[in-house]
Amino acid sequence: MKKKITVLAVFALILVGALGGLYAGGVFGGGRSSNTAVAASQVSSDQGAWLGVQIVQSADGVTIGSVIADSPADKAGLKRGDVIKAIDGTSVSDVQAVRDAIKDKKAGDTVTVSITRDGNAQDVTVTLDAQPEALPQANPLLPELNGIPTDQLFSHLLGGSFQFTDTNGKTHTASVDLGTVTSVDANAKTISVDLNAGGLKQYTISGDVTTMPSDLTQFADGDHVTIISVDGNVRAITKCSGFGVPFFGGRRGPGLGGEGWQGFRGDRGGDGGSDGGFEMPRGKAGGGL
Repeated sequence: MKKKITVLAVFALILVGALGGLYAGGVFGGGRSSNTAVAASQVSSDQGAWLGVQIVQSADGVTIGSVIADSPADKAGLKRGDVIKAIDGTSVSDVQAVRDAIKDKKAGDTVTVSITRDGNAQDVTVTLDAQPEALPQANPLLPELNGIPTDQLFSHLLGGSFQFTDTNGKTHTASVDLGTVTSVDANAKTISVDLNAGGLKQYTISGDVTTMPSDLTQFADGDHVTIISVDGNVRAITKCSGFGVPFFGGRRGPGLGGEGWQGFRGDRGGDGGSDGGFEMPRGKAGGGL
C-alpha cells in the first residue's frame, strides 16, 4: 500500500507541476492568485451571507487579519487587528466557533460582533450581504481558457500522456484520463467513464489500483474522476471534488482576491477534501467569512 501511495503521489506531483501553476494563477480558480503564503479555507453556506473579513487565530484570540473594502464588515467599521470575542452574545474562542456562529445567516441578517480594539471592548452591528460574484481573471499562459465558467473547466481538460525512465533506463508511458462516471459496479470492481477526450471506457479496479476514496461504493454516476495508467495498466483513480480540478481536493468556491484570502463568506467552513485526490497544503489557522 505504501508503494502504491508513493507512486500516486509522484504522478500527482507531476500533474500539480503542470496544472497547479495554472490553478494558482487563476486558470482554474475563478480569479484567484497565489500571492499570499498561506491558504485560508473558505467559509460557505447555502445562504451565501457575506461578512467581508479574513480571520486568523492569534495569541489574543480570533483576530481580523483583513477587511475587504466596501464589504459589510468595512461599512460597519470593523478593522484589521480587532479581536472577536463573541457573536450575538455567544463567546467564540477559535476560528471554527466564529464560522459556526455565522454559517446559518443569510443576506439581510444582522449580527452583533463583540470585539476588543486596542484593549477596549465594544459591540459592532453588521448587516450581512450576499457575496458578490468573483471577477474573472485573464490568464496570460492559456488565454484560450478565458471566459469559460469555473464550473465548466473540467470538461475542457482532455488529459494526455508523458514518458519517464526507471532505474534501468527503460522508458514507460504514463497517461492521464479525465471524465465523468456513467456507472459503477462495486461487486465486479468496474467503473465506466465518459471521457472528456471522447468515448466511453470501462476500467477494472484490481487490488493493486489505488482509489480515492478507497471504497468503490463512494463513487457514483456523475462524479468527475481522473485515472492514471502506466503502460496501459490502471494505477490510480481519484474523484475530483469541488469544481472537479484533478488532485485538488476539498470544496473550493469562487474567491475574492488572492489564494489564502478567498471566500470571505459568512457561512459553512470549507471541506477538508477527504474525497478529493492530491490535496495542496492549506493554512490551518485562518479562514474567510
